[in-house]
Amino acid sequence: MDELDESIIEYVDAGTIRYTTLAKKLNVPLSTVHVRMKKLEKDGTIRHYKGDVDWKRAGLPLTAFVLINTDINLLKQLKKTQDKILKELLGMAYVKEGYVITGEADMLIKIIARDTQHLKEILLKAVDTVEGIVNTKTIIVLG
Repeated sequence: MDELDESIIEYVDAGTIRYTTLAKKLNVPLSTVHVRMKKLEKDGTIRHYKGDVDWKRAGLPLTAFVLINTDINLLKQLKKTQDKILKELLGMAYVKEGYVITGEADMLIKIIARDTQHLKEILLKAVDTVEGIVNTKTIIVLG
């Protein structure tokens, strides 16, 4: 990976994905951008492209982060891993990000919701029903 690849990645991460725009911004031929992008996609550096959604305008103004604890002995009995639980959580509506972390909690997820009542429904009817999760702590973003 060289400086050009790093620049391409930065622009893609910032939302610029049109090859012609990248070529102009980086002052390189369009064919060079095309070849580099295909290489970065093939080796897994660029995994997928996402739209930048304004969730507040979409009617989901509440953002919350949820710290999740699991029971390692229960996970062994269920033949589950934290990664498997995280994948299950990331497949749920309104869960937008998630990570296995270190510290006081095992996982951290980001949830968007219409309001606190909607968040409560997401937590009680979806997140808290996942086998292996024993405790959650929710932090609501102000503003």
